[in-house]
Amino acid sequence: MIIIRGIGTGPYVGVGHVKKIENDDNLRNLKGGEIVVVSTASRDMLSYLHRAGGVVTDYGGITSHVAIVLREMKVPCIVGTGNGTEKLKEGTIVTVDGKTGNIYQGFMEREGKDKSSTVYYPATRIKVNLNVPEIASKVAPWADGVGSIRIENSIIRTGKHPQILLEEGKLSDVIAESVRIIADAFHPKPVWFRTFDIPTDELKRLDGGSIEPDEKNPLLGLRGIHKDIRYTKILKAEFEALSKLMDDGYDNLGVKIPLVRDISEYIEAKKVMCQVGIRPHHDLPVGASIETPSAVFTLDDFINEGIDFVTLGMSDMAMSALAVDRRGVNVAKLFNLTHPSILMMMEMVMEKCNQQGIESCICGHASSDPAIVQWLVEKGITTISTNPDQILKIRKLVDIAEKTIIRAGFTL
Repeated sequence: MIIIRGIGTGPYVGVGHVKKIENDDNLRNLKGGEIVVVSTASRDMLSYLHRAGGVVTDYGGITSHVAIVLREMKVPCIVGTGNGTEKLKEGTIVTVDGKTGNIYQGFMEREGKDKSSTVYYPATRIKVNLNVPEIASKVAPWADGVGSIRIENSIIRTGKHPQILLEEGKLSDVIAESVRIIADAFHPKPVWFRTFDIPTDELKRLDGGSIEPDEKNPLLGLRGIHKDIRYTKILKAEFEALSKLMDDGYDNLGVKIPLVRDISEYIEAKKVMCQVGIRPHHDLPVGASIETPSAVFTLDDFINEGIDFVTLGMSDMAMSALAVDRRGVNVAKLFNLTHPSILMMMEMVMEKCNQQGIESCICGHASSDPAIVQWLVEKGITTISTNPDQILKIRKLVDIAEKTIIRAGFTL
């Protein structure tokens, strides 16, 4: 019997006893295997949630950072139930189906899955997004590189705000060691490091997090490169970590600047890079994540300034363009990655990049959506960077899409 429904965030299924999280002690006392039920899951909880048999939240969306990382960790997760904390009773056994978003009373048998051993090699590059460095060696053989290292999870696992790590002289080392694991596993394939993009609410629970401001909508607040530029010493520490790795001989690194709103932020970030001795575009490739309408319509400025690659962030783009909080339950039905306005902007960016010989890459949730991926291939995307558990599936999907395009060309 279905008790409640939410939004499934991945293909995994979990069974266990319900454990409601109302305070930090509840988190620390997790034994492992419980179905964690919480009003809102924040990124600082991930150091505990990786032990869960499943996670259920009242609020949040499929594109939230917690949902993405839990999927990478293969933890079943259902978000946006609305009242899961009320409907699910402490200690009862439930089954969490991360694919359908259904939560069942008791134990439900999983359906068997047929896995093909065939690996496809399309012309479009298939890369991977990584939040957890430790799985890099497992996925490296099947990916053409890393489209986005999201280093935030490594920082949050320390339990300390980046400012505290900076004051302790540890921030660069924490970053460098996590990136080193990934760069080692993938060498000589390209590995793109994304500078910090942590909303304020996901830092507040960390040691030192009280310095973060209170924001009603953190996803549209102080985050991305704007925040790093405001706290330049932290951004310098990020670049110093990369400089250390390059000094050690790692030559497959690149830097991605997230959530740029206009060219001034991109230029300022590169100036900070120069201050730590890295020459943008010479020592390593530098690109930007185009995930705001303002960046789309000023893309020529980025091209004229110099840009080696572009990644497309459709989730933040949809949130900005449609005025919809992508973590908001009440407006979840309005959050539409395939809204005509979003697709038009994506197509504009891809077309301009192809004209200029610039690599375009889709990252984030959209890179695991079969319909969106097929459309992107048809429109000329050069790289798909997907979730670790989706690499083989996306390889096959893209290969079929490319062959369909070729066959259509011969019949014209």
